[in-house]
Order: sequence, then structure tokens, then C-alpha cells
Amino acid sequence: MADDSGGAPTLGEMLLGIEGLALLRLVTAGDTAARRARVGEIRALLQRIDAGELTGATGTEYDLNDGYRLWSKTYDGPLRLSPLESPIMHRLFDSLAPSVVLDAACGTGRHSVSLAERGHRIVGTDLSRAMLDRARAKVPAGRFLEGSLTALPLRSGAVDAAVCALSLVHLPDVSDAARELARVVRPGGRVMVSDVHPFVILLGWQAQFRTASGQAGFMRIHPHLPSEYWQAFAAAGLRVRACYEPRLTVEAVVTVAAERLPDANRAAFVGLPGVIVWDLEKPRDER
Repeated sequence: MADDSGGAPTLGEMLLGIEGLALLRLVTAGDTAARRARVGEIRALLQRIDAGELTGATGTEYDLNDGYRLWSKTYDGPLRLSPLESPIMHRLFDSLAPSVVLDAACGTGRHSVSLAERGHRIVGTDLSRAMLDRARAKVPAGRFLEGSLTALPLRSGAVDAAVCALSLVHLPDVSDAARELARVVRPGGRVMVSDVHPFVILLGWQAQFRTASGQAGFMRIHPHLPSEYWQAFAAAGLRVRACYEPRLTVEAVVTVAAERLPDANRAAFVGLPGVIVWDLEKPRDER
């Protein structure tokens, strides 16, 4: 059987893996009919794979520059994790007095808009010029700069608070970014970080998107355990105020199996932690 996927997981492999996860999660659920349905679908999938079907890749892989350049054109459409992440982030925004807030890795300004609506002055940074152009159009009064999470283009103590949403997963290690976020926030300020939960990344989730022409693409992301975040924040001098781990809903589990094998897709993923959100503070200098 020829494999034209270029080494990436094939559609058949992805669907089979999701069926297997669904079956595993159903082992102790006491739902015999659901388990039998999964086994039946696994048999059918294996027959299709043996027949040479489902061999194509599930999308084209891009690096960060090309991926976000392409994604910038469709990024403002529905994001599968946004309904889990946004309500928590908005509650944290509501707890801030109007101030100067950094939106680090701001993308097209999804959170910059929400912060500006709450009376904050916005400084946004991102590596993608295409994303920044869209953010500037949404928040004309904001200041948007090209820059990396590991080398923020701001002086120390320049902002009252910092937000970094669903972005640290693009880094193999979060330590440098944590230090930079802590550096640019004044003593007594807040840092709010959301990210894709490592649980689902370890189960194969990537930064998936559709191009303007409807083609599937993805960028690889890195799982960071909660302990790794905590250690990085502590080393940067940030104190954890709270941590939230909202679970995946039916609407959030948008995968290659969502339409092809909806029952298996729900059984595999619904209820697993999908996002992790950290509410942090930089202690005041007590000397």
C-alpha cells in the first residue's frame, strides 16, 4: 500500500487513533453498545486502509511565518478553543482597572479589542506582520510592534499588565517567555496566560487552520505540563493567583473525525481538558 503522506500521519491513521482513544475511554463507562460501535468502525476503517484508501495527509504543515501569514486571512473566523478560553480571560480582564496592557503574540487583536473596550491602552506585539496589520485596523489607538515572545520590544516595567493567549505552545520551552512577560510588567502588575492544554497536544492536536481557499493546514505545537509552566513562572518571579482548566465541549472538538466519525470523536475528546489559563501577579518590591 503506497503512502503519499510524506511521513505525516495519514487520514486513516488519525481516524483509527481517535477510534482507539474513544474505545479506551469507554472501557469503564458501562456502555456496551457504544463500545461495540467503536469496534465495528475500527474493523471498517482497517478494511479501508488495507484497500489503499484514506492514505492522504490530513493537511499541509507550515512553519510559523508562512502558517500565520496564511491563517491571518481566516483567523477571525470561529476558533475551536476560543469559546472555552475567552470567558475566563474576559473575567480576568474585568478584574483590571483601566491601565496599559500588553497583548503579547496578539495575532489579529482578538483580545486587544476586548481590552480596549474595557478602557485599557493597548500595546500589542507579534512576529507576524500580516496579523499585526489586522490588529492595527481593529484597534487604531493601540501601539503594535513586531517582536518575539522571548525578546519583547519593550523596556522593563513598561506596562501594568500583560496578556499572552494560546501562544506559548509555539515555543519548545516557556522559560524565556515567562521571564520576558515578568520583565515588562511593573511590580504589582498582573500577567494572564492561556494556552492549549498539554493533554490534547499529547493526543495529537496541532494548530489547525483553513486557508482562504479552504485548504487544511497546521503548525506543530509543543506540550508544556502544568508543572513546567509553574516552574517557569516561579523562576521569573511571578506568583500564581489561580489556574483554570476548562474541558472540551462537543463544539470544541473539531478534528478530522468530527464529521466522518462523530460518535467516536465525541467519545474520544469531550470532557478532556482543552485549555489551561493562568492568572499571575508580579509581587511589589518590598525592600
